[in-house]
Amino acid sequence: MNISERVALVTGSGRNIGRATAIELARRGAAVAVNSRRNQQEANSVRDEIMAGGGAAISVVADVGVESEVISMFEEIEKTLGNVAILVNNAGLRSSDKVANMTTEEWRRVLAVNLDGPFFCSRAAIPAMSEMGWGRIINVSGLNAFSGRAEWGHVCASKMGALGLTRALSPELASTGILVNHIVPGAFDTSLGSTTGANPAANMDAVPVGRLGMPEEIANTVAFLASDHASYITGQTIHVNGGAFRY
Repeated sequence: MNISERVALVTGSGRNIGRATAIELARRGAAVAVNSRRNQQEANSVRDEIMAGGGAAISVVADVGVESEVISMFEEIEKTLGNVAILVNNAGLRSSDKVANMTTEEWRRVLAVNLDGPFFCSRAAIPAMSEMGWGRIINVSGLNAFSGRAEWGHVCASKMGALGLTRALSPELASTGILVNHIVPGAFDTSLGSTTGANPAANMDAVPVGRLGMPEEIANTVAFLASDHASYITGQTIHVNGGAFRY
């Protein structure tokens, strides 16, 4: 599943699933733009880890929910690495509040990152992908958007909106060689330094495989969808959840 000579942007890749994805894409040969909303140190750390392993990477701080910052981010990536061929819309914002108490500002803040972000980034990436005749857009959401979660009205709504964007873009772009898919992670262990997926505090009763997922397992799914092994897959929603949700 070699993706060498491709340029990849992974939003929200300073840590956890995004970090693992950026590192895996680089391991498979992609030049990677590591993005963080505000934490330059985290983004630089992932960039340095990739470069220490012989890969090519840059770090870019940008809030994907702000149109002007997305435009500037793509300009920087194109100037230093080239045109983005693999876009992983991973950045997500979560907060908790009952809808009756939620401020309009908080509603819009979450939707900006979780829904406007994939729109802004996809819109910026599509022209160059179309010109190349090859592209991959992979949106990442979360299981709670499907199962529902109290006090996450803004999160669930925004993530399901991104799913709708995936389903609209896939037929719109298929003839140009751009494939668009959606990954839905279940319960994942994002504790620093974890290698086993074990988490004694977590309730495993709802996960048939009996453990939390590891960020690398999402990274491998992204790498597959980004490769030519997935050349006949578009418009699909792929659940990676250890059997916790069967859809």
